[in-house]
Amino acid sequence: MTGDICKVLMIFPRFNTDSFWNYRAACELTGARYPAAPLGLITVAALLPKSWEVRLVNRNTETLTEADLEWADLVMTGGMLFQQPDSLSIIDMCRARGTPIVVGGPDVTSTPDIYSRANFRVLGEAEEIMEDFVAAWRSGAEQGVFHAPMGQTDVTKSPTPRFDLLKLEDYLHVGVQFELYGRVPRTKTNAQILAELDALYALGYRGHVDFVDDNLIGNKRALKKFLPDLQEWMNKKKFPVRIFD
Repeated sequence: MTGDICKVLMIFPRFNTDSFWNYRAACELTGARYPAAPLGLITVAALLPKSWEVRLVNRNTETLTEADLEWADLVMTGGMLFQQPDSLSIIDMCRARGTPIVVGGPDVTSTPDIYSRANFRVLGEAEEIMEDFVAAWRSGAEQGVFHAPMGQTDVTKSPTPRFDLLKLEDYLHVGVQFELYGRVPRTKTNAQILAELDALYALGYRGHVDFVDDNLIGNKRALKKFLPDLQEWMNKKKFPVRIFD
């Protein structure tokens, strides 16, 4: 790494083979390698400095190689409980090589001590603390724990995920997130979601789009305002994707 250039390898851990999230039969029928793209990691990628180079390896769809690890100045990983064994394996792999590794996501947030071997732990919603991590990294920090205040992310400031990092043909569907569920559901603006759909459209994607929200109708007023704009976008683009929730 020199100056403000950093090569970041994002690694999405394998899900356990008996996990609900595999959908093997559906993938075999459609020729996809895996059901869903790693929306969390590509959102984090969009929060990183524009001068940083980012690559993504999804261990559910492709092989992580020595060349991948050799290229990276920094590795970022993390996921759900059902990915924990592989997440820990990735951490050990990086520590053995001396490559700094950052772990985030719901599982490390719930059980941070299990991930103590990672150089950096990002706990909570990344939008609130990625600037703090980047500042620490630029200052030469070699380890740290970054805590985000719970439920305070202003999702209207969330960037368009880096869909360009995906091998779109590998997936049954690609996700977008309209709402962050919680005590007070927080929603993105109509313009944000349409910008995400535009980004997928510009990349040539014509498959299924999944609204990944835990409860899409958590904020009914916002949803009622959004649906007519979504319908208009679909009409204008001649229904290029299939949308489901």
